[in-house]
Amino acid sequence: MIKIYYLLIFFIICSQTTFSQIGPRVWKKEVKTTSNKKKSKFSTKHLAYSITNITTSDSEKVLEIYNWITKNISYDNELMRSKSLQNRIYTSEENVVKNVLERKMALCGGFALLFKFLCLDLGIEAKEVHGFTKDYTGRFKQTKTPHHTWNVVKLNGKWHLIDLTWAVSHGNDGFPDNFWYLTRPEDFIYSHYPEDPKFTLLNEPISFSEFKNKNSH
Repeated sequence: MIKIYYLLIFFIICSQTTFSQIGPRVWKKEVKTTSNKKKSKFSTKHLAYSITNITTSDSEKVLEIYNWITKNISYDNELMRSKSLQNRIYTSEENVVKNVLERKMALCGGFALLFKFLCLDLGIEAKEVHGFTKDYTGRFKQTKTPHHTWNVVKLNGKWHLIDLTWAVSHGNDGFPDNFWYLTRPEDFIYSHYPEDPKFTLLNEPISFSEFKNKNSH
């Protein structure tokens, strides 16, 4: 059953045609070139507090952020196809998040940055992670450049994995696929490999070569 589940996941990934490829490649480069510009006044703090105003623990807050994003932000097919729109939006992290909230749509980098911003606003440690994924057959696409972005978030002193893009893209009838929320590292590694191996979150991280040759369940 688990193997069938993963094959279904990979089939959906394939049907989304390169949805993972734009975010990390573009905005990582652009943020570096705009680091000396005047600091933006844009803030997500009010949104972060409004989303989590009835929660108390960090775990509850992170779940509410996840629920809000997966309910209100959809995958941005227009941005995926438009180079001019990418050039206009991917000028800084703040501008990416600002456009995500205005357009109610995102690519993987936008999902990951919005999640990170909202967590940091609440004092919860979170990072965006750039890396590689496999296609629906479990085969690795031969590329040296990371083509997907997801998150890690620290709860109760321990890092956890979240892929908002896949949760939204693989959901049904407006509901996200919650398999990608706080996914076990042992499951995540079958389809995702980070630039920095420590973010596999495995007790004994595997190498990139092992990931490429690793079969699905």
